[in-house]
Amino acid sequence: MPAILLRLLPAMLALLVLTGCEQPQAQSTDAIRPVKLMTLQSANAAALRQFPARVEASTRSNLSFRMAGELLELNVSPGQRVSEGEVIARIDDRNVQSELDSARSRLQLAEATLERMRYTLQRGAVSQSQFDQSESEWRAARATFEQAQEQVEHTKLRAPYDGVIAQVPVDNRQIVQVQETVAVIQQPGQLDVVFHLPEQIVQRIPRSNGAPFGDALAFEVRFGKSDKPYLAQLASYTTQASAQSLAYEVTLTLPQPDDITLLDGMSANVRLDLSALQTAQTAPLWRLPPDAVSYSGDNPEQAQVWRFIEPHRVEAVPVEVGTLTSQGLEVTGDLSAGDRIVAAGAHRLTTETRVTPWEKEQGL
Repeated sequence: MPAILLRLLPAMLALLVLTGCEQPQAQSTDAIRPVKLMTLQSANAAALRQFPARVEASTRSNLSFRMAGELLELNVSPGQRVSEGEVIARIDDRNVQSELDSARSRLQLAEATLERMRYTLQRGAVSQSQFDQSESEWRAARATFEQAQEQVEHTKLRAPYDGVIAQVPVDNRQIVQVQETVAVIQQPGQLDVVFHLPEQIVQRIPRSNGAPFGDALAFEVRFGKSDKPYLAQLASYTTQASAQSLAYEVTLTLPQPDDITLLDGMSANVRLDLSALQTAQTAPLWRLPPDAVSYSGDNPEQAQVWRFIEPHRVEAVPVEVGTLTSQGLEVTGDLSAGDRIVAAGAHRLTTETRVTPWEKEQGL
C-alpha cells in the first residue's frame, strides 16, 4: 500500500500545482482595465466645419494691347492702386507715329484743296461734280487721320476704372502679342470667395422657395492665418458636382475689408455651423476616433460605442456610422454632450468588463 501511494504522489502534486495556478486566472476576470476616454463636446462644436477657399475679385479684367510691339513702359506692380485712364504700359509707337504724320499731311493737303475748290466753285470756274470729288477726298483723308490717331492711342494701355493691380505677368522691354495679358486689374469694393461643398452636406440643406441653399447656412470667412471672421453672402453655386471630388463649387461675396489687403488668388477658409441643419428629426452628429467604434455586440452588423459609467462600468450605445473625415468618424446615436466614451480598444470590451479612466503618467 505505501508503494502505491508513492507512485501516485507525483500526480497528486501536479494536480495541486495546477489548482494553485488557476486561482490568479479566476481573479483576473475581476481586474480593472484602464481605458482612454474622451468627453463629447456640445453638438454645436462638433458641427463646425472648415473648408479651404480662394479669393477672387468680383470685377476683374485682363488688360492687353490691340497690337503687337516692344514694351517700352511698364508703370505698375501688383498691389498698386490706379485711377481710371491712368497709363499702365506703353509699347513702341514709332511706326504708328509715322503713319499719323503721313495721314496728317494728306489731310492738310485735302483741306487746302477743298477750300480752293469752294472758292472757284463760287466763281463758276469748276463744276459741282469736281467740288464733290474734292470734298469726298477730304472726308477720306480725315477718316484715315482719325484712324491713325486711334492707332497711336492703342500703343498706350490705360486703366478702364479705378482699381488695384492684381498681377503683372510680363516684363519691360519684351515683345508682347495681340491680346496677351499685360496686367490684371480688379475693382475694389466687393470680393468673391470660392470653395467646394461636399455632396453629403448639400443633401442635408433644406430647399427654400425652390432653391437648395436658401438662408439655411451662415458663412464665415477667415483670410490667411487671421482668426478674425468676416460674414459673407451666397452669390452663386454649381448645380452639378465635380466628378473627381463629388463636391459643388460655391461662390460667396462680401465687401472688401478695410483692415486687410486681399488680392485675387489669396487663400481663405470658410467656416460653417452645420448645427443649423439639425431639426427635431435630425440626430446630432458626433466625430469619434475610428477605434472607438466596434461591432462586437450580438448583432455583428450593428456599430456601437462604449459609454463610461461610474464607478467602473461601461454600457454599449448603438450608433449609425457616417463618413470618415479628417476630424474623425461621423456617428449618430443616443449620445449627449458630456458623455465619456471609450476612445480606443472598443472591440475588447464587454458589459462585464470593469474599467477605470487611464491617466497619463507624469513624464510620459
